[in-house]
Amino acid sequence: MKKVMMVSVMLMAAVAAKAQLKVAPKMELGVERTYIVVNNVAVPTQGDVKMTVEQKYTVGRQTADGFVMDVVTTDVKTEAADNNIAGKLIAATGELMSGLNIQVATDKDGKVVKINNYADLKPQLDKRTDKLVESMAAVPELAAIPKDALKNQIKENLTEEKLLATMQQSTSILALNGKTVMTGAQDEYTNDDGLKLKRMYFVNGKTITANGTLSMSKEDMKALIIQQVEKAAPEQADMIKQNIDQLIDSGMLKMDVKETATYELGDDGWVKSLKSEATQEAMGQKTVSTTTVTLK
Repeated sequence: MKKVMMVSVMLMAAVAAKAQLKVAPKMELGVERTYIVVNNVAVPTQGDVKMTVEQKYTVGRQTADGFVMDVVTTDVKTEAADNNIAGKLIAATGELMSGLNIQVATDKDGKVVKINNYADLKPQLDKRTDKLVESMAAVPELAAIPKDALKNQIKENLTEEKLLATMQQSTSILALNGKTVMTGAQDEYTNDDGLKLKRMYFVNGKTITANGTLSMSKEDMKALIIQQVEKAAPEQADMIKQNIDQLIDSGMLKMDVKETATYELGDDGWVKSLKSEATQEAMGQKTVSTTTVTLK
């Protein structure tokens, strides 16, 4: 019996050793890749919002530690009903990055390290944000939103840290660069909404699947909710702080989040295709976001 168990353990170890993959795309000067990104968000009570973006990645410079890659959004299209407020907001914010050259520093395996030219980008982003907010004030459904609050909210999502985090999110073709991914391995990450998730990987040849589930304690959730209320509606912050334990314990603020992403890698290590789905249920409403990324 002991021999059988030992053989079984050795076989499992051998299988696990094979079911791993180092993600290190070919990084050479002049390498170019263009991707078509299609994101569809099903917004409760408002319907679907579809955004199609074309992004070009060019390895433009080699450094002592790796490379600098130019990332440019060359085209943005949005489809949504005329009365879809979320659609108007998503379309407007999508245009903010259009045409801007983001210079991304990577290590030798293509792992994103920093944004080299953020100091040059920030004045352009601030100017575009101001113009965007002014144009949104002309939309009847959005006119009631305080301009300063909207500007601050948009600019908070355009900091160097947030832009860098976006390139490391599950919907980015750069997300796994530099990782050695193994079946059964787990890590934790924070998604676009500030929610902490635990992710497990599965490797099948050159295909990697990552399944994420919410991983937040009650204290984590309390801190996040209070932080969001303080930004969006500071006048209600004290009331929320006084009642937040009761609200969470009663289930009124119960939240469930699941994210799945599947990456197919080419022989050169670059992503050939990426499919992801994120489902979030909160306060009885469900939002589903699907993203497909295809090498052009």
